[in-house]
Amino acid sequence: LVDKLTKTRSPPYIVGSGITTSGPPHLGTVCEFLYPWAIVQELRSRGYEAYFIFVGDIMDAFDSIPADLEKYKDTLKPHLGKPLALTPDPYGCHSSYGEHFLDETVKLMDTFGVKPDEIIPVTKLYNEGYYDIYLEFYTSKLDEVKRLLMEVSGRQLPKYWKDIALPICEKCGKIATTRVLNITKHEIEYICDKNVGYTKGCGYKGILPIDTHKWKLTWRLDWPSRMDFLGVDIEGAGVDHHTKGGSWDTAVAVFKRLFRKEPPIGYKYGFVLFEGRKMSKSKGVGSLNVILKMVPPEILKYFLFKNELEENKNFNTTPQFLLRLYEEFNDTADIYEKKAKIDKSTWRRLIAYKLATKGVRPWKTRITDLIVYYQIYKDWDIVVKKLNDKSGVERLKRYVEYWVENGIVPEQYRVQWNPQKITDPTYKEVVLEFARKLNNNMTAIDIHNLVYEVARKFNIPPSTLFKILYYAILGKHSGPRLGKLIVALGIDKVKQALIKSIE
Repeated sequence: LVDKLTKTRSPPYIVGSGITTSGPPHLGTVCEFLYPWAIVQELRSRGYEAYFIFVGDIMDAFDSIPADLEKYKDTLKPHLGKPLALTPDPYGCHSSYGEHFLDETVKLMDTFGVKPDEIIPVTKLYNEGYYDIYLEFYTSKLDEVKRLLMEVSGRQLPKYWKDIALPICEKCGKIATTRVLNITKHEIEYICDKNVGYTKGCGYKGILPIDTHKWKLTWRLDWPSRMDFLGVDIEGAGVDHHTKGGSWDTAVAVFKRLFRKEPPIGYKYGFVLFEGRKMSKSKGVGSLNVILKMVPPEILKYFLFKNELEENKNFNTTPQFLLRLYEEFNDTADIYEKKAKIDKSTWRRLIAYKLATKGVRPWKTRITDLIVYYQIYKDWDIVVKKLNDKSGVERLKRYVEYWVENGIVPEQYRVQWNPQKITDPTYKEVVLEFARKLNNNMTAIDIHNLVYEVARKFNIPPSTLFKILYYAILGKHSGPRLGKLIVALGIDKVKQALIKSIE
């Protein structure tokens, strides 16, 4: 994308993006600022001047109550159909619902290390008159605009359609239910009579002066207008906007046929799925509040960058999935530092890692090691001494605590010192041999190899010996990698416990 941009346009480059703040942000929300930020960073790394503008679309209609806000249903329901900027903040800390969730998105940007040069609520752009000349322009070309919208979308519009703008009803305050009856250079005549399913118009008929700015261009005209007056060179959107006849096709047609100029470069990105379902603010699917308690932002950035941009990305919060993601991140960090020869799939992972971390490794310790050590010692000072990675432990410890305290550590990594007696005489000599050969100079790999050595000597399957040793140490037949576990518990401590287990 950056190659295409620098070949076809001149610096300084303006990278645009935006979001409708319709509810609590989810992992899909992160794409709206993370991908353009990556473009900005790449441009700057090549020595180009780049400017990132992020628009909060808080003029859109409030069309559903998110699952996370169900307890505020009675407060919010009367405001369905109003602009987000005129819907009250259920928490009472911001001037509106739209402002509240725009602020949450801005805080999320900070969490992910994203710093737009400008964050603009769209109300500011409307109130300052940026859209006025565009409304006047579309009004003067109403028939041409209508024809363009029908041709691009493939949908038939009513004979007397004039809804290039959506006025806010002066009586009920709704924007979703109004319909334009007539429009001139100075005013919009409208009626509030639409039934949009989740709410109905109040029936009021009125005339709204355009200079009140209590209106919004319909989305398919708002988007190209905004990109034009902000001077945007490149802007992305989800694949839903890039369907044939969708809002991106409309924006391109508006630029070429109405503005008579080349449109910005567009790009599309796939959905972020949560356990196979599309992430949704209204359904509470993929809440970041929970996800960010389980994994740090670097892991999530890596996840969002590691596949092709247009691919759907399926995320879930099962412990197994998250641990694999942690381990893959660490493995990729190892490869990045070794600068070894790689294949294409590994190359993508390395690019994702670099974008997620700027090439600076945030921790060295394996999350699984931290989980095991914390369960054993319950003291981070001891864990730091054992693992010799103070900054890594500090960075990850709150995630480990959340995993342990909420019981989401997979059974394989649940560790509790619980030595048991070996009662089967067949295996007593085997365990004793293993215990005798254990010594404090051994590494985790040495101990792992010792299991195979002893199993061969006594002609038993290594898997059987592993199960016996886990049982003798933990009271169950599986656990973390045995070598690492014994080192974590203390080799001498385990040695004595194994000797006692056969007495």
